[in-house]
Amino acid sequence: MMGTWFYAATFLGFMLLAARSDAMDLRISNQLTLTMAAGGLLAVGLLDANGATLFAAVLTGAATLAIGWIMFELGWLGGGDAKLAGAAAIWLGPQFTPVFLLATTIFGALLAIVLIVVSRWDRMPDLVGGPWRTRLAADAICVPYAVAMAPAGALAIFAHLSTH
Repeated sequence: MMGTWFYAATFLGFMLLAARSDAMDLRISNQLTLTMAAGGLLAVGLLDANGATLFAAVLTGAATLAIGWIMFELGWLGGGDAKLAGAAAIWLGPQFTPVFLLATTIFGALLAIVLIVVSRWDRMPDLVGGPWRTRLAADAICVPYAVAMAPAGALAIFAHLSTH
């Protein structure tokens, strides 16, 4: 049981680091997503020595990355967002990745709505400083999807914990 909680805490740590990075810089480093993916492979392998579970995690991560990359090519997501989703899917596996993706969609839509409302608000320049002021004043608003993926990941990992 302790291993499962450590697994969840490590996953959430990666998600929070990515969310912070995306919120601050609208960028998620390749180093972070690669470390998260490798850590997920190691963690899945250590937590469940079943080769089928590890294989399913790899397939889930690859499929999620492929779909995310198509969305990136269509201009719907950033490349870091696609890679983060793929890395998260390794940790969550086929059972909990759909929960993560659905929750990401919902939290992402809510975040986009908030950003649009704030960008149209006359008092926005008084409340928001630095790079966010410039971002919100732009014609097209960039949504830092890692900010939406972090709570989505929390929901999915807690659903995972409830089954163990």
